Amino acid sequence: MPTADSHGYRPGLVDLKAGQISREIFVNEAIYQEELERVFARAWLFVGHESQIPNPSDFAVSGMGEESVILCRDRAGEVHVFLNSCRHRGMKVCRYDEGNTAVFTCPYHGWSYGTDGRLVGVPFLREAYRSTLDRSQWGLVEVAQLARYKDLLAQNLVAGDCTYCSVHAGAWVLWSGFRCETRFLVGVDSSK
Repeated sequence: MPTADSHGYRPGLVDLKAGQISREIFVNEAIYQEELERVFARAWLFVGHESQIPNPSDFAVSGMGEESVILCRDRAGEVHVFLNSCRHRGMKVCRYDEGNTAVFTCPYHGWSYGTDGRLVGVPFLREAYRSTLDRSQWGLVEVAQLARYKDLLAQNLVAGDCTYCSVHAGAWVLWSGFRCETRFLVGVDSSK
């Protein structure tokens, strides 16, 4: 397989004149892993539409690369996107494609989370943790950035500055009219 230059281009895989793409692009594990890292882990990706979660406590599960995420509306009506992974042992806390629920419960040890991501239940909290577990520190992991445009929802897993986000995503958000509801976005005033 051709080696990549500093920009990730591998000569011989794409023939622009003939309009042909090598099959290697679709089956090579190294290219797949690089794509997960350089595209899915850093880019703005469509996660869902608000019509999928019209009511408080509605949820829909989506995928971002290899990550399973939960798109949900909490009891107050706010939209969230969480990694579908228990903070205790990493099991999926939501095993259904969509629905309505008061809590997401891990099948492994029974930790339960509210639709706002807070850890709300830990079996045997006093016995197992001597009541010392700070539940406020163990909520579901929320995606770093969430943007909305006419009820379309896009998310980004990157919390800090990265080349793709600062160069491309900020311009895309401004161009598309997406309103950012994030704690961070390079070059975009998220207060508007």
